[in-house]
Amino acid sequence: MTLHGFILGLCIASACAFFFHILRGGSLKRLAFYLASAWIGFFSGHLLGELISWQFLRLGSINLFPALLGTILSLVLTAILVKPNSSQKKTRRRH
Repeated sequence: MTLHGFILGLCIASACAFFFHILRGGSLKRLAFYLASAWIGFFSGHLLGELISWQFLRLGSINLFPALLGTILSLVLTAILVKPNSSQKKTRRRH
């Protein structure tokens, strides 16, 4: 992967993380988790696509389809594993 491909990959993964954060909501801490998860998932998916020679939907030096699959999978897993926001928790009030 070239430097240009790496930078483009960071931009694509970051855009996915920001979009996911807009859909799910949350704090800046949660956004940081989503960004890190998207970056790891994107480049892991790209690497897996390279290792198994999966050439579907390439963008320059990036295996875009497996990279996007890795990004989506990592974002969903992060959303499941990270505790819910305190604003999203339902509290019961006793009378």
